[in-house]
Amino acid sequence: MAIPFADDLDLMLSVDEFASSVTYRRKLGLGDSTITGVFDNETVPMDAGGIAMVHQEQPRFTCRTTDVPYIAEDDFLVISSIQYRVVAWLHDGTGVTVIHLEKQ
Repeated sequence: MAIPFADDLDLMLSVDEFASSVTYRRKLGLGDSTITGVFDNETVPMDAGGIAMVHQEQPRFTCRTTDVPYIAEDDFLVISSIQYRVVAWLHDGTGVTVIHLEKQ
C-alpha cells in the first residue's frame, strides 16, 4: 500500500495553509518563476569563541524538488520583498528540498 505523501505535501505547501509564494530567480538571467513553499528564519545560538553566545539567523525555504530541478549556488529567492541568496540545498529523496539562504 502506497503512502499518500503527495497529498500531505500538497496540503503542507498550500498557500491556504502553511506556505507562501515566492520568486525564484536563476543566476545569469536564466529566468524567474513563482514557487510555493514554507519559509522559516530560525535564530540559533552560535559560539563565537568568547564568553557570551551570539545568535544568528538561519533562513531556509522548504519546497517541492520538482520546483527547483536545476537549483544552483548564487540563485536567489525573493521573499516578502527581501532577496536571499541560495548557499546550499538538500534534496531529501521524498520530493522535498530544503534551501539554505543568506539574506542580501
